[in-house]
Amino acid sequence: MLKIRERFFKWLFLTRDKYRLFVSWLISLCRFFFTVALSLFILGLIFYIGFSSSAETRLQLTAAFRILLIILFLTKYIPEVFDLKLRKGYSLFFTFFVFLFSLCVFLSNSGFVNKERALWEVFNGFLPVLAATILIGATEISGLLRMLSSVRFPPALLFSLSFLFIILLGTGLLMMPNARNSPLSFLDSLFTSVSAVCVTGLTVVDTATTFTLTGKIILLCLIQIGGLGIMTFTGFFSYIFTSGSSFRDTIFLKELFSSESLSTLFRILTKIILFTLLTEMAGALIIYGSLNQAFSDKILFSLFHSVSAFCNAGFSSLSDNLSAVEIRSNPTVQITISLLVILGGIGFPVMISIYSFTKHQVLVVIKKLTRRMTPVMPGGKSVTTSMVIFMSAILIIGGAVLYYLFEKDGSLAGSNPLRKIFIAFFGSVSARTAGFNIVDISKWSYPTVFLMIFLMWVGASPGSTGGGIKTTTFVLAVRSAWNNIRGREYFKVGNREVNPNTISRVLSIVLLSILVIGAGFICLLLSEKGKDPAHLMFESFSAFGTVGLSLAGSSTFSDTGKIIDIILMFTGRVGPLTLFTGLMLSYRKRYARYPGIDIMIN
Repeated sequence: MLKIRERFFKWLFLTRDKYRLFVSWLISLCRFFFTVALSLFILGLIFYIGFSSSAETRLQLTAAFRILLIILFLTKYIPEVFDLKLRKGYSLFFTFFVFLFSLCVFLSNSGFVNKERALWEVFNGFLPVLAATILIGATEISGLLRMLSSVRFPPALLFSLSFLFIILLGTGLLMMPNARNSPLSFLDSLFTSVSAVCVTGLTVVDTATTFTLTGKIILLCLIQIGGLGIMTFTGFFSYIFTSGSSFRDTIFLKELFSSESLSTLFRILTKIILFTLLTEMAGALIIYGSLNQAFSDKILFSLFHSVSAFCNAGFSSLSDNLSAVEIRSNPTVQITISLLVILGGIGFPVMISIYSFTKHQVLVVIKKLTRRMTPVMPGGKSVTTSMVIFMSAILIIGGAVLYYLFEKDGSLAGSNPLRKIFIAFFGSVSARTAGFNIVDISKWSYPTVFLMIFLMWVGASPGSTGGGIKTTTFVLAVRSAWNNIRGREYFKVGNREVNPNTISRVLSIVLLSILVIGAGFICLLLSEKGKDPAHLMFESFSAFGTVGLSLAGSSTFSDTGKIIDIILMFTGRVGPLTLFTGLMLSYRKRYARYPGIDIMIN
């Protein structure tokens, strides 16, 4: 009896080991076919959208997409039958939704059901197949995040590489025949892609005439991804479809987004995505409603400019930007774009803080009306939020006042007083990384040019879609200098003492920005001889600050000049400190310190 029991348990253990080996082999095999099928689908979709083909070829591609969807569905869900994973909350809901929708599309397009019935007809065709495939692919983004977190790269370097990857992908997509109306060189396509992903707005070709509807939609997607960052989308979808993310993946995302705690990370990502989409949609609806009925492509114009404004990109689907005749006399469009630029430039952390404060105040009013206990404000007052709002207001109002004083008898001469005030306000807002223009900026006087250089250098706020050294960096640099002038030993903001490491980072950012811009300016002087040096300096600050305003004429630059602009735009969007830290960060830690020494500096 004992031997029989031993044999049974031995057989049971061996069977379990064989089952595990079988499941592991099945998952690996399905993963291989899934990767191949998804890659073929992406290549086929690019060919379908970007290249002209006959009706017969398109029908064959549609049939191929159906076959690839069947392969993707089977290789996605068969392994999950053998290797069930516990999901909860939002992850369970979205996973079940994707499975149910994909199952209906799979059954309707594989011949298992009568696709002519009204119930199944909805799930049959190219668009349902495309949607189901994209959703299935999105569920595997968590695997991409695990792969990235397993590589021993600093988060700063991965952040920079993600922008580089999107730039190269966008360059190829913009060169597709169906994306352009005229020939486009690789360098011009690369320049446009960098300008879109880095939300700059500098152009070397006319966006309105060079790109087709497909090309403009690609530009729109590049601006949106560049404004939020590909890692934001990656982290969001990873949490959506995989509630059981590993601790290492979570730590990786926490470092990447500078979240204060692991528990609030997904909440922050969700608020960023939702706030962005809702704000852009509201802006698009307002712009659409303000356009004349005879205006062509109202939907594209509204969406394009709403996304471009919120992401501080400065791209326009019109040849004359916002100074075009049909927009010049439309104050609603200009005011809406100004507000979108401001909202996109103050930064997501500040917007989330304002949302929390507003929510708290509403709850206080409700509690008082119902005579209940007043809730306590979570987290208290944010020093960063106060600093950003104060500095943004100072820069916008101060810039507008100086712009008005410098140009009231110059480029603003001939306009009515109210129009002068608005042009000055719009110019001050746009100079801080947006790049839209409603007047001919070539008429600016030199004082205005150098005012705009200063505004472009400071730029937007941290955690925003804009560039520049950021408002908080400038405030801390000024306060630090004033602190030393007053002979104060400790640097205090409000009722908090600023960490010395923060001051060190501030000084590094200021110094690196000046060095990068200075190097770019000298290189432009050498490559673009004959142009006004002040205009070339303006170009350097504009490219680094991801503003998009140009006095020197980017489209007239030599190939060397365009490459210099590309480097400045990329460095300015990623951030010089982030870029150089990612390239040069050492993992070697020092556990011993040397004695301190005072060095004479004045």
